[in-house]
Amino acid sequence: MRLRADPHRSQITDMTSRYADEFCLFCFLFSSHDWVCLTHAMLAVLLFAAAADDAEEPRASLLFYKKLSQTHGHAVNKPFNVTLTVYNKGVGNAYSLIVADDNWKADKFRIIGGGNNFTLDFLNAGDTYEHEFVVKPIRKAWHRVRPAKMFYVDGDAGESTVSHLSNSLPDMRVIEKQDSLEEAAIMAGRVLTLNMIKTKQGWMAFAALALLAICAQLYFIGSAVLHKRRHLRALEDVKKL
Repeated sequence: MRLRADPHRSQITDMTSRYADEFCLFCFLFSSHDWVCLTHAMLAVLLFAAAADDAEEPRASLLFYKKLSQTHGHAVNKPFNVTLTVYNKGVGNAYSLIVADDNWKADKFRIIGGGNNFTLDFLNAGDTYEHEFVVKPIRKAWHRVRPAKMFYVDGDAGESTVSHLSNSLPDMRVIEKQDSLEEAAIMAGRVLTLNMIKTKQGWMAFAALALLAICAQLYFIGSAVLHKRRHLRALEDVKKL
């Protein structure tokens, strides 16, 4: 016996399947929206926590300045001062500061006062520290002035060391030492020669030429005197005859 399909029952089955698919799609969309909202909420919490940490841990902001007492006129055995200044312009404290200015090599300079390196346990917000030492050039040279180096820990809970360089300075020229009397003589010579002879080397060359001229003049005078004496002696010999 062949069974006959029930059209009403088939229609109900199709409607049930369609509603099930729509329900699954709705649940999927609703879950995705909730996941996006949850992700945004977690990011907001993390950003808020980071901002709170920054607000709770104030940071130091250090400025490092290097200065020479003179920028020109350096001469051998003529000392000058070097000043290193650290400013804390931040709202937090800096700890374990190490400052090193290793720009003054022993083959060109001598540290004759103070030290070119120093340390600080801390530098509070708004404070300034200044360190000065004395350097003496020992030979003639061109010298490149390099920035000094600084290392410090930022804040109480700082886990890493921060490095910082000072400002840059122009190269310096160290010349041979000149005394005041020599400089005055050279200046007077420039006035007398209408600025034709300006340096010590110029005066040395002038002196050499003057010495040659004097020697030549003495030679001619001596030759004339000898010639005159010979002439007089010849006249005396003629008279005796």
